[in-house]
Amino acid sequence: MEHYKLSLERNPKLEPAFSTPQSCYLWPKKSDRMNWKLMPGTPAVCRLEDGRRFLWRIYPKLDRNSTYREAYFAQEAVALIEDTGEETRISSSRLVEICPLQESILEFEKVILDVQLDCSRLNVELLLTKDCLCDMLGAMLMLTFFVRGTRLDFSFLQERNMGISAALVTDTQGPSKYGIIGRGTRIEIRQILFHPVIAQTSRSKPLGGIDGARKQLEETLAERSSILISGPSGTGKYSLVKALAMEQNLPLFEIRGLSFVRSLPGETEAALRKTFLRLQLFADLTGGDNPIVLLVKDIDTICPKIGNKKGEDVANVARIASQFVLLVDEYRESIQNLIIICTTSMVENLDNRLRRPGRLGSEIALGIPSKTQRVDMLRCFNSIRRRLSEEQLDEIAFRTAGYVGAELELLYCNVARKIEVNIAPFEEVLAEFQKKHLPSSLRNATGLIERDLSLSLDSFAGLEELKSLLRLCVIEQLRNPDRFHRLGINPLKGILLYGPPGCAKTTLAKCLAAESGMTFLSLSAAELYSPYVGDAEKLVTRVFNEARANAPAIVFLDEIDSLVGNRGAVGLKGAPAAANMGILSTLLMEMDGIGQAKQTASALGGDAKRVVVIAATNRPDMIDDALLRPGRLTKLIHVPAPDENARIGILNKLGKNIPFAEDVDVTVLAAVTDRYSGADLTNLCTQAALAAATEDLAAEMVSMSHFKEALKDVPPSLTKEQIEMYYKYEANRER
Repeated sequence: MEHYKLSLERNPKLEPAFSTPQSCYLWPKKSDRMNWKLMPGTPAVCRLEDGRRFLWRIYPKLDRNSTYREAYFAQEAVALIEDTGEETRISSSRLVEICPLQESILEFEKVILDVQLDCSRLNVELLLTKDCLCDMLGAMLMLTFFVRGTRLDFSFLQERNMGISAALVTDTQGPSKYGIIGRGTRIEIRQILFHPVIAQTSRSKPLGGIDGARKQLEETLAERSSILISGPSGTGKYSLVKALAMEQNLPLFEIRGLSFVRSLPGETEAALRKTFLRLQLFADLTGGDNPIVLLVKDIDTICPKIGNKKGEDVANVARIASQFVLLVDEYRESIQNLIIICTTSMVENLDNRLRRPGRLGSEIALGIPSKTQRVDMLRCFNSIRRRLSEEQLDEIAFRTAGYVGAELELLYCNVARKIEVNIAPFEEVLAEFQKKHLPSSLRNATGLIERDLSLSLDSFAGLEELKSLLRLCVIEQLRNPDRFHRLGINPLKGILLYGPPGCAKTTLAKCLAAESGMTFLSLSAAELYSPYVGDAEKLVTRVFNEARANAPAIVFLDEIDSLVGNRGAVGLKGAPAAANMGILSTLLMEMDGIGQAKQTASALGGDAKRVVVIAATNRPDMIDDALLRPGRLTKLIHVPAPDENARIGILNKLGKNIPFAEDVDVTVLAAVTDRYSGADLTNLCTQAALAAATEDLAAEMVSMSHFKEALKDVPPSLTKEQIEMYYKYEANRER
């Protein structure tokens, strides 16, 4: 019979993903309706719109009175992958061509296969050797016709496939191009694949910003040694191991922490022994030459640190940990190529018996990514489909301190999707989703102040020299650190703002954090002190750890004189002095970095040292001298009471929110408001607006008469002696 293609009037659409035989209506053209040449079981090559081709057997209904033919196809199991070219961008299951085969289909003499195994489902109790594997493949392929370059999918068999997911026909020998497996057919396995071919050929999930950890893991795998990977959740521990296993075609067996632990005593130990026995049988099946990777997720749940705890539950946990350690020692000797990779996000809770050479000899720490690492991650996300510009990616990286890879990916996807759908401004969309998706390290942070993007150092008037100094010492060092490193300048660690009350010291710190994009954590005496001994010191340590995890960050200590005091002052004698001294010593150690534990340091990113302590006080003489030395509160900045020019600027700023009448002369108001602080001027404008409302509720402007009335009720809060005291302190410090 001659070759022909079945021409269709319409393109029937198959189900997008099917694993069992299904039916499909075909509409042949009139010329083919009367000459229906397809007999039941006719082999054919069918092509879909996206370019995929499959070998099917067609079982048509011979109803000649119908204008269509209902054809039944076999499962999507035999796919032709030869000459497919590049990866198809579209995915369509519309049937566009059916080409029945007229050649004879005979038995092959020899078939060479690449076999793909699913390690999680592989039945190593039955598939003991490669000969058993070949016999199983022959039974599964019986009566299935194929050709060289065909991919055979066995996933539709589910549990019956014994863990054999697929096979790739690399070469065939026989009398015909298309053939089947017979009794005399020899099956050879060229190589065994342990990961899906589709996942290897298609673009995998991008991993950026962890090049150092990736290189360390590659070296460890090459040395065939076991390793512990630690780091916060979402940093890419599992994804990194999975990606390297796929790239190097390494068999990967998994134990998943709490989901592996059983409820009854002894069940978990039995499951562990069964897992390691499967590894031994798998090594016998594959020949024992290739490395075998055992990935234990959340190892701290299987082998936790017990210490001095006692009880029945503790005894069960100790028995599980001892069983795991014993199995590691036993099978590391019997299985020469066994590599055990353990991951944990709480390394401090892990049993120390595992962390020695011979068990988990190496350790890799995946910390919270720095800004450079976040930029690399965002570029990887953006490489799949370019949605955002480089400037936008850099801005996201700059404003996402403390975000791990998973949180950064979620934020990126939401921002990119919202911009594409609504065409909204980038800054507004980013601010909106940052409020919804805080990093996990900040969700329970102590003293976290929400970032207000509307604030900047220009939000309040006056203090121009001070603003320039802060921009140089903090913001420029943060954005362009290389310029300062060339001159040997280290980042500023601490600033003390002192001056009269109400002169914007706290507002200055908030505006600095908002303009620089730094995380802002505030700590006051009311939050710090506790009736329980040691709680205040723990809170100080906790705040600094949270600041390092979300660096660059600002730790703001308001009224620091009441927090720590002065060890040389007479008033600190007695019981209260002990609490102050404990807080002071803890603060000094945290500022020097001595109180930072090694386990905590391993989870931090490259920006962890960029923590600036800003302290505010109106009693600088009550602060201990140890805090004021270089390296701690290095910069002492006097925030003076506003002079006449500063008061004019403050009144003009306030006039943008409170409508001033034309007769209001801010110059005259500035002249008559000597010794008024910024808070006093704000209160003055508020009282003037209340006077206008009292006079007439329909008033729309605040006139000069209202200010004159308000001046009677709002006296200055500062005295001349008070203002001069800060200038004298500044002069004494400069000597």
